[in-house]
Amino acid sequence: MGATSPSSVGLGGDGDELFAIDDVERAFGVEFDKADASRWHTAGDLFASLCEKLPVGARHEEIWPRFTEVLTSQTGVDPNAIERDSPLLAQSRFWVHVVKVSAAAWIAAAVGLLALAGWALL
Repeated sequence: MGATSPSSVGLGGDGDELFAIDDVERAFGVEFDKADASRWHTAGDLFASLCEKLPVGARHEEIWPRFTEVLTSQTGVDPNAIERDSPLLAQSRFWVHVVKVSAAAWIAAAVGLLALAGWALL
């Protein structure tokens, strides 16, 4: 049986991630350094930043369920399906197809231009 990738938190990268971060800050009474955002790729990355802001001795294993519930409140994803290595952003297959079609169109256009340039030089 093959390994499956963890469920995404489902954030779209369209601004909803900002609301989700604000929700976590409000729920836990912390304020994140937004300069750290570039290293937040998974739920575990953001959780690690949260744990750094919490009082020493906070029981992190007890905080995780509340954290996932707050984090997924913007997306409707089941918080119980979220793991520490769950990607924050949704991995929609639609955008993969858009990128492939766009790349194919650019390649076709480049080949067409090269063919026209070659024909013009003859």
